[in-house]
Amino acid sequence: MAMHIDVDKHLTFSMNTKLFPMIGCPMGQSSGSYGYNPLFEGNGIDEIMWPVEIPEGGLEDFVKAFKTFGMRHFTITMPHKAAIIPYLDVVDEHSRLFNSVNAVKVDEEGRLCGAGFDGKGNMAAIINAGVDVKGMDVAIIGAGSIVGVILLTMAEHGAKKVTLINRTEARAKHLIDVVKEHTDMEIEFLPYTNENLDLAASRCDFLMQATPQGLFGFPADYEYLGFLDKLKPEAVVMENIVNPPMTKFATAAKERGHKMIYGVDMMLGQLAEIFEFCFGFKPSAKSMEKSKKNVYEYFGL
Repeated sequence: MAMHIDVDKHLTFSMNTKLFPMIGCPMGQSSGSYGYNPLFEGNGIDEIMWPVEIPEGGLEDFVKAFKTFGMRHFTITMPHKAAIIPYLDVVDEHSRLFNSVNAVKVDEEGRLCGAGFDGKGNMAAIINAGVDVKGMDVAIIGAGSIVGVILLTMAEHGAKKVTLINRTEARAKHLIDVVKEHTDMEIEFLPYTNENLDLAASRCDFLMQATPQGLFGFPADYEYLGFLDKLKPEAVVMENIVNPPMTKFATAAKERGHKMIYGVDMMLGQLAEIFEFCFGFKPSAKSMEKSKKNVYEYFGL
């Protein structure tokens, strides 16, 4: 018999239901279960996602528990995207290149297989918004863990050039070296200054915010947003932060009338990709609509 919980109405489970953990730290503001559980219920998957807070240094114990309880899948968020890799038997090439894994499944041979979906989820949001990056001049602010795979995905979809703006030159140049080794896309680094933000914004067709500035719980936010005034009127702007969905950056860009793509949209694109990785088929359109509705309601959108 299935049990329905009043507190979290998006959950339905039985005595046979498997737990599908989402691990990270902290997890107090996690919205993942609101997106995944409608996909499970709408596609006949007897699993439920539940956020599990695993502190740094706790992965070994978690992996032992995962195997002991016979679970089949889990997803990973910060700070474990790189740290989980030594515990896995199989990791896809892009994830190894940039040390970032989002999802793990147990395959038919009992191996732990990990893959990264930041790039795919990011591009799914762009495509779903009706945007084609082919031939575009793209500017990306930030060079964190998700940016490497985003750069590769931009190259795969034909972006003409990417300008990477970051405070730490060594980090940005490492990403650039890897991308140049694997693609022919033109890419350059600019140090993070107001003048360079102005320059990159003035010449780009697509501006992406990929720093943690404005993230829930992060101590810093943008002090200067004047570079948004340098954008072409037709430029597309993307904010990768999920929580809060309307950051100071996103709000300012929207107020200036730009076509917007939000972190919540990237999250939804990532959900569909991870679902297919775990279960071998795409979630139904109806379940995706329910997932989107739940996530939007969670964030008050």
